[in-house]
Amino acid sequence: MELFYKACYVSNHLDLKAFRQANSEGLKSFTSQELYYQFDTTRFIYLVSYGVVVFSNFKDEEIEDYLKDLSGFGTTWEKEPLQDSLKVHFIENGPMIIGFDEISIGRFDHDVNKTIMLNLAQSVTLDYYDSVTQKLLGTIKSHTGFMRAKGRINLSKKRALKFIGETLETKNNIAQNLYILDIPEMAWEDEYLDKLHKGLINHFELNQRYRAIGSTIKIMEDNLTIFISYNDHRESSKLEWIIIILIVIEVLDTFISKIW
Repeated sequence: MELFYKACYVSNHLDLKAFRQANSEGLKSFTSQELYYQFDTTRFIYLVSYGVVVFSNFKDEEIEDYLKDLSGFGTTWEKEPLQDSLKVHFIENGPMIIGFDEISIGRFDHDVNKTIMLNLAQSVTLDYYDSVTQKLLGTIKSHTGFMRAKGRINLSKKRALKFIGETLETKNNIAQNLYILDIPEMAWEDEYLDKLHKGLINHFELNQRYRAIGSTIKIMEDNLTIFISYNDHRESSKLEWIIIILIVIEVLDTFISKIW
């Protein structure tokens, strides 16, 4: 049996409670953070609250129709959702093989299926946050390039603080939504699931990509700290000059008063 999975990052948040109440058909399990549906032996849908939907053995047109129906339950909906896919071969009692371009499993049940879907969901979410941080970094690079060429900064303190807010929000969202380094609860006492989970982490290079995003955020934080310090120094210098000018005016006024 062959299983084809496709994950779509569609929104920064999905209202799973409202969606579950409106769509109960096929629901196999749910928590506050995920919904898991089954429609036949190979067709499943897995939704997570941080805005990802994973489909198993659905046609592209079916996925498109489903996402249209789902759009009313998401915030900041992505017009062109990021996607990631995975093909898995199931051979009953066969060996587990997680290679560079091939994944085979010898056991298939709901826990195995959800483990695969969870890792694929985290992979496409990392793609999204990588694109967000790269855009922010690109903007910051344009300001550092201006500083190198002109010898000054064209980034106001307010704008720098806004960048810091966006960076911290991204950092907090990653920490809140992605639990790459944690073992899923269903794999705690199941050796097969634990092996599958760790194998998929390596397959998708989740740890390396997670650390790369963290490094990018650290670079942005360092740059923005320098910009803030420069703006603080510039404002302090302006204040010092204002005080000096006021003192000079006061001295001149006193001097002129004595003459006249």
